[in-house]
Amino acid sequence: MKRGAFTLVELLVSIALFGLIAVLLFGTIDELRKQQGFYKQKEAFVSQKNRIVSLLRTDFDRPKSLVVSDSGTKEFTVVSVSGANRSLYGVDRPNVVWLVLKNDTTLVRLESPYPITLPLAPEALYLTHSDVIGKHCELFRVYDSAKHRLIYLKFENESPLMVEVVK
Repeated sequence: MKRGAFTLVELLVSIALFGLIAVLLFGTIDELRKQQGFYKQKEAFVSQKNRIVSLLRTDFDRPKSLVVSDSGTKEFTVVSVSGANRSLYGVDRPNVVWLVLKNDTTLVRLESPYPITLPLAPEALYLTHSDVIGKHCELFRVYDSAKHRLIYLKFENESPLMVEVVK
């Protein structure tokens, strides 16, 4: 007996098997998408931390001068760096101010070729670049020893960042 085609039962069985395999594959693909989203979020978080550490290292490593002060108005805490080693905007040995705005706990970095005094004068607004480094900054401290400087930075619900640089 010679067979020329598939029977209806064989076709239905093969379609059912194909459907079962497709359902399993779609479940696997969905799990892979969830994992990819999780790892992208984790990568962005680690990238942000690395950016902050890099900025802290270059700004606080052997500047001309460094002054830590409280504004007195309780609106922000200020760390002023004169003659930082790196500029984000092409300024040679820029003046940098790191400050934490106390009303919304935002860590901000200001950079200018000229000395920065707070509050900024209207004419200084066009000469000063600002970058929001992070939100919900609970603690930003600079500790000095004879040869080294430790910068301690803590954001809400995150482990602290500590950077040690040479004075």
